[in-house]
Amino acid sequence: FNLHKKIKEAARIVSKSVESTLTDKDGNLITNLENKFEIWQQYLEKEFFHDIRPEEHKITFDGSGLPIMVTEVQNAINKSKNRKAEGPDELPTELLKTLTNSTCITRLTELFNTIYDTGHIPNDWLQSTFVAIPKKPNAKECNKYRTISLMSHTLKIFLKVIHARIYKKAEKHMSQEQFGFRNGLGTREALFSIQIFVQRCRDINQKVYLCFIDFEKAFDKVRHEKLIEVLRKIGIDGKDLQFITNLYWHQQAKIRINNTLSNDFRIRRGVRHGCITSPILFNIYSEEIMSEALEDTEEGININGKVINNLRYADDTVLIAGSIEDLQKILNKVTTASENLGLNLNARKTKYMVIDKEQNPTNVLRLKNVPLEKVQKLTYLGQSLIDNWDHSHEIRCRIEKARAVFVKMKNIFCSHQLSMNLRIRMIRCYVFTVLLYGVETWTQSKVSINRIPAFEMWIYRRILKIIWCDHITNINVLERMNKELEIVKTIKSRKLQYLGHVMRHPEKYNLLQLIIQGKIVGKRSRGRPQISWLDNLRKWFNTSTISLFRTAINKDKITNMIANVR
Repeated sequence: FNLHKKIKEAARIVSKSVESTLTDKDGNLITNLENKFEIWQQYLEKEFFHDIRPEEHKITFDGSGLPIMVTEVQNAINKSKNRKAEGPDELPTELLKTLTNSTCITRLTELFNTIYDTGHIPNDWLQSTFVAIPKKPNAKECNKYRTISLMSHTLKIFLKVIHARIYKKAEKHMSQEQFGFRNGLGTREALFSIQIFVQRCRDINQKVYLCFIDFEKAFDKVRHEKLIEVLRKIGIDGKDLQFITNLYWHQQAKIRINNTLSNDFRIRRGVRHGCITSPILFNIYSEEIMSEALEDTEEGININGKVINNLRYADDTVLIAGSIEDLQKILNKVTTASENLGLNLNARKTKYMVIDKEQNPTNVLRLKNVPLEKVQKLTYLGQSLIDNWDHSHEIRCRIEKARAVFVKMKNIFCSHQLSMNLRIRMIRCYVFTVLLYGVETWTQSKVSINRIPAFEMWIYRRILKIIWCDHITNINVLERMNKELEIVKTIKSRKLQYLGHVMRHPEKYNLLQLIIQGKIVGKRSRGRPQISWLDNLRKWFNTSTISLFRTAINKDKITNMIANVR
């Protein structure tokens, strides 16, 4: 039973089916299926072709690698998701999950060990099916489509085992600046690090120059032979390396259009679409780029003796420096290191931003002599950044996005056929989650925080179908709903809870702790200082900075403070 699907149907939200349309070089519409296949194959072979990849037999492996255990296979099956499209072998995940009998799991483990030891991979595992999904409704060129890959679910279970083994070794070589595809880290940590770091620099008049890098199809440009070199370098077991090599060297794909499959084509570069190991493999690959480019470099901003010159979420990279000259040096190094491993930077989409009271229009950042666009506003990981580092703009954006969701689903939110309790729960699920994305990173002024309860009351009045000329106060509205305002309390609770979470786990959040507490050289301006992230917590909970940090490491005290939030 798909509850989300039923709610969308009740709210009359219907996904429009978009027919696949393509045009040739001259802009003529192509209707013939064979011609579509021809264009797609030409495009994909060009995208994934790499003519200097060495032959597989030239790569040697040692026999290191422990046998796959029954418990590893069982855990991989348990973690598999249901309701996923089948691959070429047409075996659904649900069928594999019925293998609860110990004998079946043992037999599957034996099969996995045979493949793991020999490196011989079944043909169905080497085959994948590409399905093209338009990025926009009017897409007519291949590069305007996003391709997703369907592959064998049995292979996915095997790869979950390989992933668990690779991940432990990869983590030892991963820098703290990388937040993407890592346990316990995500966009929240990436946004928090850049928001608080730049805010602290701004408060002491330390200039900050940011370059937001865009790689050209980063995941599709990974060179296989370089990937194997990097994996060998960090000590991946020989059998894991052998399997990955055989999988990447022998993989084939077909494109599916209108339930018809094309002929096979070879894939000679890029990490595999839809593969659980692809994110961690790309992280390892990109880590090699940044390590080669920025190891022992002095450019960046110093905080407690550590130079911070980049923050990353997978391929979404921000380069950081204290001057335009230093930022140019960092960008040049990253560009060179990236090209050595087959990745190119997109000059059209790479932007830079300057956080400085005295904006100098003569400062220009260049990518291989091409001037980059300087922006005052930019969206990074779904959050709006502005060069005066004021969060009020982001809060307004989130309110309007949440309002749009409410209006889209108002048929169900305003229906008196559903209980008030159920409607409130759905609003929390669909509307408040949109509003509160990245809330832990917000710094709120008195004006911006007042917008939140105003929006919340806007929702409640529409639920009750109250119009302004009814002259009903907010107090009466809340009494009718038998509830209190909750969003501001949620914001305060989540910010305090997050501080406690960061301070109690120094081994994982060492960089975030450094950003919050570390010393940055600079001098504050005269007059009243701007509101900071910690100022919010100090004021809301009537405490000092030292007391706040001492309390944060005690989970029980944090819990009591959250329970008494007003």
